[in-house]
Amino acid sequence: MAKAGHAYPQVEPGVAALMDSRVVSCAPGVPVARALVRARAAGATVVALGPGSAARVSELARAAAWGLDRRPVGEVAWRNLPSVAAGASEIDARRRLRAGASLILVRRGSRVIGVVDRDRAEVPPAESSVLAQLEQAAEERPLTSVRRWGSAGAIAGPPQVKASAGAIAGPPQVNNSARLWLLRVAGKIGEGLAAPTYAVGGFVRDLLTGAAPPDVDLVVEGDGVAFARRLAEEIGGTVLVHRSFGTASIEGGRAPAGAGLDGVVLGRVDVASARREHYPTAGALPEVEPADLLEDLRRRDFSVNAMALALAPDRFGRLLDPLGGQADVRRRRLRALHPLSFVEDPTRVFRAARYAGRLGFRPDAATLAAIRLAVERPGYAALSGQRLWREIELAAAEPRARQVFERLVRWKATSLWNIDGASSRHLAAAERLGRWAKSAGLVVDPAELSLLALTLGRPAEVVERGLDRLALAGEPRARIEAGALAGPLARRLEARRLPPSAVGELLEGAPEAAALAAWLRGGARARRRIQWYLAHGRAVRPRLTGRDLLALGVPGGPRVGAALGMLRRRRLDGGAGSLAEERELVKEWLTSGKEA
Repeated sequence: MAKAGHAYPQVEPGVAALMDSRVVSCAPGVPVARALVRARAAGATVVALGPGSAARVSELARAAAWGLDRRPVGEVAWRNLPSVAAGASEIDARRRLRAGASLILVRRGSRVIGVVDRDRAEVPPAESSVLAQLEQAAEERPLTSVRRWGSAGAIAGPPQVKASAGAIAGPPQVNNSARLWLLRVAGKIGEGLAAPTYAVGGFVRDLLTGAAPPDVDLVVEGDGVAFARRLAEEIGGTVLVHRSFGTASIEGGRAPAGAGLDGVVLGRVDVASARREHYPTAGALPEVEPADLLEDLRRRDFSVNAMALALAPDRFGRLLDPLGGQADVRRRRLRALHPLSFVEDPTRVFRAARYAGRLGFRPDAATLAAIRLAVERPGYAALSGQRLWREIELAAAEPRARQVFERLVRWKATSLWNIDGASSRHLAAAERLGRWAKSAGLVVDPAELSLLALTLGRPAEVVERGLDRLALAGEPRARIEAGALAGPLARRLEARRLPPSAVGELLEGAPEAAALAAWLRGGARARRRIQWYLAHGRAVRPRLTGRDLLALGVPGGPRVGAALGMLRRRRLDGGAGSLAEERELVKEWLTSGKEA
């Protein structure tokens, strides 16, 4: 029986309380298939590969099923894993798990005798509060200006934009008071539905970088669609439901009257049920099923996107960080959450390039190795061309689109759409051309322009394979294919003595995409001529109409077209400035019998 006031020794169970000893060792160069056979024969759950490297058997099984069975096991393993001595404390192991470690190697001397697996250990996520910063921001200027979220451990960075494809938009004007009101309302609705609700993903990441989160991303531990409909009753707007994924979006919601919020547009609100995902094949859309918040965060792409902000009234403003996202934000580091992340969803490669360009974060060595593994894997039959093209559109819409595509080229990610060996040398020119086109009021699709730059000079059969992979058809495909005319056209436009009328004839018979491609390939003289034609020359038309020409005695049929062409050439070269002058030219042309 315990005695009152008596001091009893506290027993620290040590790391053994969390350790799984079902570990087998293997050389990192052994093929995945052989390592898997060995692990299963030994009844192991983890394969240790040397200092700081290991792989779960379940991950090796996925790698083998996804066509990586002949790759060295070291390529699909976790890297830079922490290790502890067999006598380490349980507290030390839990601290490392809370910092984001996936596996902890337990060593006795140089030998790995077990692992602590984050997925098996019950470790509450690290928490901190950003409530004071949220409330302070609601009283100050909009989040479009850079802020430093001190106690949340954030860094200052450039304002962020969630741009739509085909356009580069400026930062939205966000009313922070309305945003704070929305978050509180969402938390109360979740409480009423017994469905804990969190702000997650890009919203939290952008908040910590001091940027303006353009939209609100919410995760509900429960029925996300029912929650979205209930929230829409409070804020209005239109609800778009994606039942198969348990997600919904609310567009056009507004804050209520009162407190200076009357009619403030709240922006888009995305709602999802907390879920786990299973990828049946590499590149396929995932199969989803309900899960808790922690599993939902673990399924995500990068640690900086795997944080959540609690919205329940009694926990409002608590930041949950189970995977070390805050530390990565401070370090400006982009870290994938598992080695097969880009194989299961290759579109994450594009996302990595976009985040690196927009946020200024650098992928760590393990993330770059995971990208390399994904792009070297041949073929992704389950990955549709439409999804790939959408990623190209999103990349082209980034404020730093050129840097995004340069990274994709450097990572050889263009092989995902069958453009092997793409060069980035035309991207800088495409960026300048896009800026000029915008200033001239021309509508140029940035995704098509970027793809044109990446395929310029490539053999026609390579371009065709790439366009087939992207499932491009109709006019978009025709515009890219027209780039094949760029070389000869650019050379002809470089000629020294070329009157404006001759420039017009060359470019009038070519598709606009061919003119743009010729601009990318041509020198300064060709570029000046193309810009002149696109901005001014192609709009030049005779003052006289076909009816006027018939009244002047021009025979109907082809002669009318020939006369109009003659007048246009004269105007391009600086002649025939008035109606009277055009009439005189037509009379001379009729009497001379010339066709030009």
